Amino acid sequence: MQLTEEWQYIIVLLAFFTFVSISLNIVMLKKFVRAKEQLDAPSFNIETFPSLQAMELDTKKHIYTNINIPSALIFLATNCPKCKSKITMLEELAVNAQLNGVSLHILLHEKMENIGSFFAQSTLTRLIWQLNYADYKSVNPHEVSPAYLFINENSEVEGQGMIDDENWRYFKQQILGEKN
Repeated sequence: MQLTEEWQYIIVLLAFFTFVSISLNIVMLKKFVRAKEQLDAPSFNIETFPSLQAMELDTKKHIYTNINIPSALIFLATNCPKCKSKITMLEELAVNAQLNGVSLHILLHEKMENIGSFFAQSTLTRLIWQLNYADYKSVNPHEVSPAYLFINENSEVEGQGMIDDENWRYFKQQILGEKN
C-alpha cells in the first residue's frame, strides 16, 4: 500500500510538531528544575556579615555582632518543626565547635514567639543573638530556616545553605571528627 503525497505531508507535519512539542517539554522541565533548585537554596545576598546590635538571650546584654573568629551563624524559626528537630545536634556541635576554634551562634528576631519553650532545657540559649526584625531581614531577607552562614575572621561570608546540605554535613564531620 502506497501513501499518497497528502498523507506523507501530514505524517511529516505530525512528526515535526511531535518533535517541537517534546523539545519544548524538555526546555520547560529544565526551567522547572532550575527554579526548584533556586527555591531550595537560600539566598542571603550578603558578602560580608555586618556588625549589628543584638541581645544575648541568656544575659539580656546588648552587644554588637562583630565577627573576628571563624563562625557558623544558624538561622532557626520557633514555628518550624524541622528547626526544633535540630536542637540536639546543634547542642553537640556547639561544644565541639568551640573546642575547634569556631564560634557558633543562633540568630533569631524579636518577633519570634515562644522562644523560651522552643529552647526549653537547651544549652543553646547562651548562643542566641536576638536581632531586631529589620536587622534580621537585612541578613536573612527570605527568613530561610534551618539555614546557616559560615563567616571567616574578616566577617566575610564563606558559605551558606540549609542545615543538612552537603556543605553543612562536611562542616559537621570536621567539627565532630566523624568519618565519611
